[in-house]
Amino acid sequence: MQRYAITFRVRPGTEEAVKELLMSYRPPKLHAADGTRLLGGSVFMKDGQIVRMIEIDGTLDGLIEHLSQDASIQDVERRLDEYLVEEDRRAADTPDGARAFFRRALMEHVTTRRAPDRAAAADGASS
Repeated sequence: MQRYAITFRVRPGTEEAVKELLMSYRPPKLHAADGTRLLGGSVFMKDGQIVRMIEIDGTLDGLIEHLSQDASIQDVERRLDEYLVEEDRRAADTPDGARAFFRRALMEHVTTRRAPDRAAAADGASS
Protein backbone atom coordinates (compact mmCIF):
# COMPACT_ATOMS: atom_id res chain seq x y z
CA MET A 1 0.00 0.00 0.00
CA GLN A 2 1.21 3.49 -0.83
CA ARG A 3 -0.04 6.79 0.57
CA TYR A 4 -0.01 10.09 -1.25
CA ALA A 5 -1.23 13.51 -0.20
CA ILE A 6 -2.02 16.70 -2.05
CA THR A 7 -2.61 20.13 -0.58
CA PHE A 8 -4.38 23.29 -1.67
CA ARG A 9 -5.95 26.37 -0.10
CA VAL A 10 -9.48 27.75 -0.17
CA ARG A 11 -10.60 31.36 0.18
CA PRO A 12 -11.50 32.59 3.67
CA GLY A 13 -15.20 32.16 4.40
CA THR A 14 -15.65 29.22 2.02
CA GLU A 15 -14.55 26.47 4.42
CA GLU A 16 -18.05 25.23 5.30
CA ALA A 17 -19.10 24.99 1.63
CA VAL A 18 -15.86 23.16 0.79
CA LYS A 19 -16.33 20.82 3.74
CA GLU A 20 -19.85 19.94 2.58
CA LEU A 21 -18.67 19.41 -1.01
CA LEU A 22 -15.79 17.14 0.02
CA MET A 23 -18.01 15.09 2.36
CA SER A 24 -20.82 14.56 -0.13
CA TYR A 25 -19.43 13.89 -3.63
CA ARG A 26 -19.80 10.47 -5.25
CA PRO A 27 -16.62 8.42 -4.73
CA PRO A 28 -14.50 7.60 -7.78
CA LYS A 29 -14.33 4.13 -9.28
CA LEU A 30 -11.98 2.01 -7.21
CA HIS A 31 -10.10 0.23 -10.02
CA ALA A 32 -7.90 1.90 -12.63
CA ALA A 33 -7.21 0.52 -16.09
CA ASP A 34 -3.61 -0.34 -15.15
CA GLY A 35 -4.72 -2.36 -12.11
CA THR A 36 -4.14 0.37 -9.53
CA ARG A 37 -6.75 0.14 -6.76
CA LEU A 38 -7.94 2.97 -4.55
CA LEU A 39 -8.00 1.67 -0.99
CA GLY A 40 -9.11 4.74 0.92
CA GLY A 41 -8.74 8.41 1.47
CA SER A 42 -9.04 11.16 4.03
CA VAL A 43 -9.46 14.91 3.86
CA PHE A 44 -8.17 17.31 6.49
CA MET A 45 -8.80 21.05 6.77
CA LYS A 46 -7.47 23.82 8.98
CA ASP A 47 -7.66 27.56 8.41
CA GLY A 48 -8.39 27.14 4.71
CA GLN A 49 -5.60 24.62 4.10
CA ILE A 50 -6.81 21.30 2.67
CA VAL A 51 -4.84 18.05 2.68
CA ARG A 52 -6.25 15.06 0.79
CA MET A 53 -4.58 11.75 1.59
CA ILE A 54 -5.08 8.80 -0.75
CA GLU A 55 -4.13 5.15 -0.15
CA ILE A 56 -3.59 2.94 -3.17
CA ASP A 57 -2.27 -0.42 -4.23
CA GLY A 58 -0.53 0.33 -7.50
CA THR A 59 1.36 3.20 -9.08
CA LEU A 60 1.22 6.96 -8.72
CA ASP A 61 0.99 7.32 -12.50
CA GLY A 62 -1.93 4.88 -12.55
CA LEU A 63 -3.67 6.85 -9.80
CA ILE A 64 -3.20 10.19 -11.54
CA GLU A 65 -4.34 8.83 -14.89
CA HIS A 66 -7.39 7.20 -13.30
CA LEU A 67 -8.46 10.25 -11.26
CA SER A 68 -7.86 12.59 -14.19
CA GLN A 69 -10.50 10.70 -16.19
CA ASP A 70 -13.02 9.75 -13.49
CA ALA A 71 -16.32 11.59 -14.02
CA SER A 72 -17.01 12.01 -10.30
CA ILE A 73 -13.57 13.50 -9.66
CA GLN A 74 -13.84 15.80 -12.68
CA ASP A 75 -17.18 17.06 -11.34
CA VAL A 76 -16.02 17.67 -7.75
CA GLU A 77 -12.79 19.31 -8.92
CA ARG A 78 -14.69 21.65 -11.25
CA ARG A 79 -17.03 22.61 -8.39
CA LEU A 80 -14.17 22.92 -5.92
CA ASP A 81 -12.18 25.25 -8.16
CA GLU A 82 -14.55 28.18 -7.50
CA TYR A 83 -13.52 28.14 -3.80
CA LEU A 84 -9.74 27.99 -4.24
CA VAL A 85 -7.33 30.85 -3.69
CA GLU A 86 -6.21 32.24 -7.03
CA GLU A 87 -2.71 30.69 -6.87
CA ASP A 88 -4.15 27.18 -6.41
CA ARG A 89 -6.86 27.30 -9.07
CA ARG A 90 -6.55 24.75 -11.83
CA ALA A 91 -8.30 23.17 -14.79
CA ALA A 92 -8.72 19.84 -13.02
CA ASP A 93 -11.91 19.04 -14.91
CA THR A 94 -9.80 18.01 -17.93
CA PRO A 95 -7.38 15.06 -17.85
CA ASP A 96 -4.36 17.26 -18.67
CA GLY A 97 -5.34 19.87 -16.09
CA ALA A 98 -5.91 17.22 -13.43
CA ARG A 99 -2.53 15.63 -14.12
CA ALA A 100 -0.74 19.00 -13.89
CA PHE A 101 -2.57 19.96 -10.69
CA PHE A 102 -1.90 16.63 -8.98
CA ARG A 103 1.82 16.80 -9.74
CA ARG A 104 2.01 20.43 -8.53
CA ALA A 105 -0.01 19.81 -5.32
CA LEU A 106 1.65 16.49 -4.41
CA MET A 107 3.26 16.61 -0.98
CA GLU A 108 6.59 15.02 -0.20
CA HIS A 109 6.22 11.81 1.80
CA VAL A 110 8.51 12.06 4.80
CA THR A 111 7.78 8.94 6.85
CA THR A 112 5.17 6.36 7.80
CA ARG A 113 5.33 4.51 11.08
CA ARG A 114 3.15 1.57 12.01
CA ALA A 115 2.80 -0.66 15.00
CA PRO A 116 3.92 -4.20 14.23
CA ASP A 117 1.17 -6.69 13.55
CA ARG A 118 0.26 -8.94 16.46
CA ALA A 119 2.08 -12.02 15.14
CA ALA A 120 5.33 -10.11 14.62
CA ALA A 121 5.00 -8.45 18.02
CA ALA A 122 4.44 -11.83 19.69
CA ASP A 123 7.48 -13.36 17.91
CA GLY A 124 9.63 -10.43 19.00
CA ALA A 125 8.47 -10.72 22.62
CA SER A 126 9.35 -14.41 22.90
CA SER A 127 12.91 -14.17 21.60
